[in-house]
Amino acid sequence: MKVSPSTLGLGVTMTIGYGTLYYSFSVLAPEIAREFGWDESFVFAIFSIGLLAGAVSAPIIGRMIDRYGARSVMSFGSLFAAATLGLIAFMENAWQFVIIALMAEFFAIAVQYDAGFAALAQRYGRNARSEITLVTLIAGFASTIFWPLLQWLLTLMTWRDIYLVLAAMNLLIALPIHLTMPKGRLVPQESSNEDAVAPSTPSPALQPSDHRPMVLMAISLASGGFVLSATGASLLVLLDDIGFATAIGTIAASCIGPSQVAARLFEYVRRNLFSPPMTAIIAACAMTLGLMLLGLTLLAPLPALLFAFAITYGVGQGLTSIVRGMLPLHYFGPEGYGRRTGTLSGIRMVLSAAAPFTVIFLNERLGTEAAIGSLVTAALVSTISMLALVRLMAGPRVQAA
Repeated sequence: MKVSPSTLGLGVTMTIGYGTLYYSFSVLAPEIAREFGWDESFVFAIFSIGLLAGAVSAPIIGRMIDRYGARSVMSFGSLFAAATLGLIAFMENAWQFVIIALMAEFFAIAVQYDAGFAALAQRYGRNARSEITLVTLIAGFASTIFWPLLQWLLTLMTWRDIYLVLAAMNLLIALPIHLTMPKGRLVPQESSNEDAVAPSTPSPALQPSDHRPMVLMAISLASGGFVLSATGASLLVLLDDIGFATAIGTIAASCIGPSQVAARLFEYVRRNLFSPPMTAIIAACAMTLGLMLLGLTLLAPLPALLFAFAITYGVGQGLTSIVRGMLPLHYFGPEGYGRRTGTLSGIRMVLSAAAPFTVIFLNERLGTEAAIGSLVTAALVSTISMLALVRLMAGPRVQAA
């Protein structure tokens, strides 16, 4: 099984993109708030607004990728990330922090999954499935690497010095990799290899003006994004309110990561076993089943149910990132891929930014049952929309000319 060096390089840059612009915030934000005497809620609110700024920029960056190529956009993204992270190290007041943080998050998507998937789509066409899976497999360790790394760096230097280190990672590691990425398609769009779309995949007889596939895909991915964002931010709070001991809840939550990696590894090794639509259905159903198991702990707070939730939900979470990249490619092809994924990402990021606040608000005002109920409802919406999309796209076939 041959692995492209450029794909491995993208995995490294995606790890840096998420580690420096996303996961770093949860570790360094309290340090920033402490130095300036700000409430932590203020610092995290700016981060949430930054995610909304990313939702606005996603369609714009998607169109830029289609027009100028992923290599150019991602190279600029690395420069911009390095510049904004470096500027944070020298900020002196709240207004500077707000402006710089929003600038950083506005263009963060240029060095994260959506841009990376577009680069692979431009390079490999419809045959990019294994490349997309491999990138998510590598970048899935971003939090595992950066959280302990940042905690260790805090014992050696200030948060300002750490931001300079993060800027250097983008400038000295990610930028050279992006600049040396291959440009142009490696294989003709319709050529086939082990990752190509199966010949039996039907081509739906839908008019180009029919927006139902994009609407259904947007609903499914955005609802799934709501679940992922809310669960990641509020899970330990919910488990504590259910009545689980902190140690049990933390151990169970830690099982989500290994399950996520295991699911991605299985998808990479046995990618010919399931079609992309089937993988999407499995991902949505696994998340829904996992959250239903979490809901059952409200009736019977058994550790066995909790661990079953963590493992099942982890599988769904791990596959969902792959689905984001490969399903639009499977159904619509590489042409206009950046624009489509940018639009889908923008919608998803709006719900993702609102999710943590929504679930915590429901938990505080209406109880844990309402909070978990909202997660189950969103997961069901994601699953039903995905099933409807697959059924729609498996409709009447286009007659061969």
